[in-house]
Order: sequence, then structure tokens, then C-alpha cells
Amino acid sequence: MVPALVVWAAAAAALPAPPALLGAVAVVAVTGATGLLGCRRGGSAALALVLVGAVCASVLATQVARGRGQLEPLAAQRAVVVVEGSAVSDAHRVRPDPARPWADRSPRWVVGLRAERVTGRGSTTAADAEVLVVGGAAWEVVRRGDRVLARGRLEATDAADPASAVLTPLGAPETSPPTGRWARWGQELRAGLVRACATLPPDARGLLPGLVVGDTTALPPDLDAAMRATGLTHLTAVSGGNTALVTSAVLVGATALGIGRRTRLLLAGAALLAFAALAGGEPSVLRAAVMGAAVLLGAGASRGGAGVPALAVAATALLVLDPWLSRAAGFALSVLATGALLVLVPAWSARLVQRVGAARALHRPGLRGHPVRTAPRGWTARAGEALAAALVVPLAAQAVCAPVVLLLAPDVPLLAVPANLLAAPAVAPATLLGLAAVALEPVWPPAAVAAARLGGLGAQWLALVARTGAAVPGTQLPWPQGPLPALGLAAALVGLALAPRALRRWSR
Repeated sequence: MVPALVVWAAAAAALPAPPALLGAVAVVAVTGATGLLGCRRGGSAALALVLVGAVCASVLATQVARGRGQLEPLAAQRAVVVVEGSAVSDAHRVRPDPARPWADRSPRWVVGLRAERVTGRGSTTAADAEVLVVGGAAWEVVRRGDRVLARGRLEATDAADPASAVLTPLGAPETSPPTGRWARWGQELRAGLVRACATLPPDARGLLPGLVVGDTTALPPDLDAAMRATGLTHLTAVSGGNTALVTSAVLVGATALGIGRRTRLLLAGAALLAFAALAGGEPSVLRAAVMGAAVLLGAGASRGGAGVPALAVAATALLVLDPWLSRAAGFALSVLATGALLVLVPAWSARLVQRVGAARALHRPGLRGHPVRTAPRGWTARAGEALAAALVVPLAAQAVCAPVVLLLAPDVPLLAVPANLLAAPAVAPATLLGLAAVALEPVWPPAAVAAARLGGLGAQWLALVARTGAAVPGTQLPWPQGPLPALGLAAALVGLALAPRALRRWSR
């Protein structure tokens, strides 16, 4: 885990560095790693240096790719250009800003565009960089994978920004279907899910595609605000939870059919790749897919204890491939939530089961009439463990993610844990039924509509939980924003976690 943290810090520091410094650091790191190979205890340090060199080389290669052509010089000149490329994200509406109510009068949509050709100032050059488009209502129809031709004014961005430039379009985009087979296939399946959900109530119609593939284009704005107030927004972002549901469903089905362990893991890996293609290629999808693949590889190599090393391998691989993730809040939330599930949830749920079992232990007469306490066994114990895990999962996830979420929102949702606990029973059925609708729609549309209606019942429950929780007064705890207040919140949460043990020691 230490090399992964070193790589994370090195990636965050390397983004704004000049190319000459990056090349020098990469050479020094590899040279130092070579010198440490002969030391008896230098393996970890050598690995960390090699990874730091790889991160610097990755940032340098990306800077060279972004510097090709005239995209960055034209952005520095704020030139009016024509950009050709493909959309790497659906159009997302910019959320209302309470500090700027006038901005709501002119809604804006944001689209990530992979620029391939730029025409401006009398020349046309090739490009290979991401451009962030902030446009009007005409951009609402853009979907992942679409071919896009747009005219607008470029503006430069910071070196640490994943987008090379920001485009303010002048007019509507010219769009065409994707040319790639996988992109076209994924877009058709996502459109089929939307068609299957067309007859559902508004909340379910907007929420079910978000649960399955992260498509929130039809999500009502007031429901989106309610989910943010109750800490349920993560349900509509494709993450490790979606990949876990997909792989778990495949593993359970293969086990029921008597398929061997290695074959089960191969089938789960194939399902993971298919789901990644279905959900598109957004960063959250790639993070979830890589982490899921690492966990499957760890499971194939060892029957236990591979969770944390797999998380470290996945995080390191993602940072080397895309160093800009080191400053992305979504990546931090993904790693923290996965780490909480792997480290905190087993320990906390075991402790909770132990406490409840000790309080409600059964008594039976032992030798010489002395009572002997025995813990419940069988289905009672399994039910208790499942209930303890359901209670602990949202608590652990909220505890580790709250300081990072505070950097994105000014308030702390006090009902996040109970809201997630109430929502948990409906998430898996709704998501799996939505995936069934995706698979059935091309071959049997009536069955897809039936699956969507059943999944819509779970989505309606999630909407009810969100709206009811948001209507409760005083559910948002105001908290100052910034790094220091976030660290203060983290310290307060650690103190709350350690308080029961400290009270027990004090009472003794």
C-alpha cells in the first residue's frame, strides 16, 4: 500500500511540472531503483522509485501528445476554431449555483470532447486531447460516442486540468452516430434501456438508467437535489458497486450451475468487460472496471486476503495510466470507499456481531450445573452477520468519504447513513432488473419493459427515501469548506470512532 501512496503523491506533484524536470526525475528514479536492487531490504523502495519514474514518464508523454498541433496555442490566443472529435461523456446540465441565481436563467450543459482535428487561424491540424465544452440547450442531445463538429471560442486551462482547453460554442453542434463498433453497440443498448423505461413514472424513468449505466439525463432536478441532501448521489454514478453486482450475479449463477472456479472467474471477467462497454468509457467506469479486474485476479491467485493488495495494484495502475486522477475527487472517493469495504466493514461487522451475540448469548447447563454461554449458530448467525454488514457498510463509507465530499459541497448530510441503510435493499434488485431490461430489449422488448417496470419499483422506493429525507428540517449540517475544515471533520470522525473504546477504558 505504501508504494501506491507514494505514486499518488508523485502524480499530483508531477502534473504542473515542466517536461525537462519530469524527464530528469524519471531518469533519477529508475537509476536509484537499479542501485537499490542489490540491497537486502530495498525491494519496496526500488518498486516505489520505478513507479514514480513511470508516473513522470506518463505525464511527460501526455504533455507531448497534448502539445501536438495548434490546439494549445489557439487556446492561449482565445481563437475561434472548429473542433472535430467524439464525445467522451453524456451532456450534463450544470447544477444551479445558489450564489449566482441569475445563472439559472440560462441553463448550460457540459460535454467532454476528445478533439481529433482543430481548424483555426487559417490552418487545420490533428489533435489528441480532451476539450471541455460548456454550451447551451442545443448540447443537451449529445451522448457518449457521438461524432461532434462544433465551432466556438477556445480558452486555455491549467496544466493540472485533465482538459487541454475549454470551448464556448457558437451555435449548435453537428452530431452523427459513433463509428466504432463497441461505442455504437453500447449506445444502442443504453438507448434501449431508455425506451424500456419510457412508460415508468418520472422519478423511476430518470433514476433507473442512472442506477444501471449512470445515465442521469432524465433525472428530475428536484430529485437530484434530494439525493444530494441525503447522501444518495453515489447511486447514480457507475462505481465499484455496479461492477460488484454484475460480477456477483455471474459468480452466483455459475456456481449454481456447477461451473468450476477458474471458469467462473473468467465468466465474471467477461461480464465486467461487457458492462464497461455498455456503461461507456467515462473515468468512473474505467476506475470501477480496473478495480474489479484486479480483485478478480487476486481471487484467482489466492482464496483470501487479496482485497487490499488488489486495491493497491488497481489504484497504482490507474495513476500510472492517467496521472490526472491523482487530483480527481471521484478517484479519491472510489479508493476510500473500496478501502472502507475491505478494511473497516469486516472488522466493524464482526465486532457488532460479537457484541450482540455476547448480549443475547444462549445459556445451557454445563458440567456440575454451571451455565455455559453459547453463541447462536446456523441461519440465525448468518442473518445476524448480514444485518451487521448492512448497518456497517453505509456508516464506514460515509465516515471515510465525508471529508472529501465536504470539499465538493458546503454541508454535511446528517441523514446519509440512515438513508443509505433504507435504500440498500432496493439497489441490487433495481440494478439487476435494469441490466436484464438492457439485455432483453434488442430481442424481446415486452420482456424488457416488464423487467424495467419491476426495477422501477425499486427506483421509486429510492426516490421516496430521498424525497422524504430531504423534507426533514435540519438534515444539513453547515461546515466551512477548504482543506483545513475537511481535516477537522476527519479528526472529528476519528474521535467519534475511538470514543467508545476510550470511555470503556476510563470506566474501568
